[in-house]
Amino acid sequence: MSTIIITGADASYFSLVQGTVRSLRSKPEGAKATLGFLDLGCTPTQLAWLQEQVDIIRRPTWQLTFALREQVPAYLKGIWGKPFLPRFFPGYETYLWIDADAWVQDWRGIELFLAGAALRGLAIMPEVDRGSEIQYGGLFGYWNLAFRWYKAAYGEQVAQKLWTHPMLNTGVFALRANTPHWGLWADSLAEALQQLTDVAQASVMTEQLALNRAVYSSLFDQTEMLPGWCNWTCHWGFPRWDPNRMCLVEPYLPHTPLGVVHLTTEKYDQVELLTIEGQPVTQSLRFRES
Repeated sequence: MSTIIITGADASYFSLVQGTVRSLRSKPEGAKATLGFLDLGCTPTQLAWLQEQVDIIRRPTWQLTFALREQVPAYLKGIWGKPFLPRFFPGYETYLWIDADAWVQDWRGIELFLAGAALRGLAIMPEVDRGSEIQYGGLFGYWNLAFRWYKAAYGEQVAQKLWTHPMLNTGVFALRANTPHWGLWADSLAEALQQLTDVAQASVMTEQLALNRAVYSSLFDQTEMLPGWCNWTCHWGFPRWDPNRMCLVEPYLPHTPLGVVHLTTEKYDQVELLTIEGQPVTQSLRFRES
């Protein structure tokens, strides 16, 4: 099955996306994988580096019409362009997206994303995990925030239906080309963008809410839900460090190595972690060449 792995960034995220690309190319499987890149505003020097590392570079164009299209930040062409990846990179059977603030530590995570897409169509990680701090007393506050997001995009009726559903994280996902997800995701995103009345409302969350609505409305049985270690979202809780295997792992037994480390809200570098034995250690959460 032909697969393309895609990421994207503008100039301000270039140092992060370098880690994404290097982490992919440093693995035997990633060295021979087809990599695509969405140029959201990189400099000529940055693009020269990328041309040596990836197979295809595309500059996305707007695929949807909405009132504030010419006023919102240009990088949203890529973030809100995720439902249109097959248009930007045609001809592949499976598309795997990874955000610029995420990197691959263990290829088994990528393998599980691709296996899930082969099985059901979409493979994605719901932000519900035993290692996520939000599960221990913070869910109600987060649900209220999600309610406001959904209400602003789709109205109160949709918000009432979806506000307590686990958020599916679109920072990393794998999706087969021949599925209904793409079209329903695009339709859901288009509906949300029509509600924008102020540039300040433009959010990187909008395309994520759109896919969540599409999945929970009609695509749940065609979606494989993956465990947290496949796409570890650091804003919900730090992993632990295994000094023997020299890798980041789940905080609880059996301390599975993280597949993808996703920095999310904060772009963490050196942080204080615990080892699997509970000893403090200073460790970077960014990709580092071994």
